[in-house]
Amino acid sequence: MYSRARVEICAREMLDVRAAPTFRVGHSLGCKVLALLACEDEDANADVVDVDAASGAISMASSSKDDVTQGYFFVAFNNASASDSVMLIEKFARELLKNRAGGGDNAAAFDFLKTLPSIASFAERAAKAAGFDFKPSPEDTLERVRRKFSARKTRMLKFTDDELDQNEALVAALRARFEVYPGTVDTQEIEGNHLTPVFFTLEGMKLSPALERVVGDFSLGDAKGVNRLADALVSWIRER
Repeated sequence: MYSRARVEICAREMLDVRAAPTFRVGHSLGCKVLALLACEDEDANADVVDVDAASGAISMASSSKDDVTQGYFFVAFNNASASDSVMLIEKFARELLKNRAGGGDNAAAFDFLKTLPSIASFAERAAKAAGFDFKPSPEDTLERVRRKFSARKTRMLKFTDDELDQNEALVAALRARFEVYPGTVDTQEIEGNHLTPVFFTLEGMKLSPALERVVGDFSLGDAKGVNRLADALVSWIRER
């Protein structure tokens, strides 16, 4: 799917598919997936990332060699275990609650959102009890990066107010890797928090009257924060 989309975009923008650069961008746990991708064969990139629902194992299939990755842009890297990652759900729920507290009358949605932190807490306990976890583990992920990460250009971006960010551990692993591999890593900090990249709105959508009564004039996130992040990404891509 990715390779087909890339070919179609290059055709639309009149770019040579064999020469058009690819920059890969990840946020939070998505950075972990991309870091593992960058540890695959230097001459191949991943087309499909599969997470097995039963074991949590991540598997990858290689894509076209025409797709030459020029760099990785990691936003607020998170390498937590499955149980610790439930914190993301709880933080997301609290952000929703805060958003709706300042919104209109939407009792049904608000009451549901109030239950999400409790659900997240239960999910955390259940994951620990069942022994469920992501594979590879956080430690194995960083070890793979130290031994196999292949990219010439990597940017680690963090937000000023982000207790879930684990960039420092990945930066250390990358610097160890780049002592023997010809790559560079640098860091950047901008205003925001772990959920700054998350933004959506229902503005302009044609909803049924019944659905509109339930969700109201709903939006989540900080549009200005998303614009700041986009500016940082574009500036990085344009750097020589």
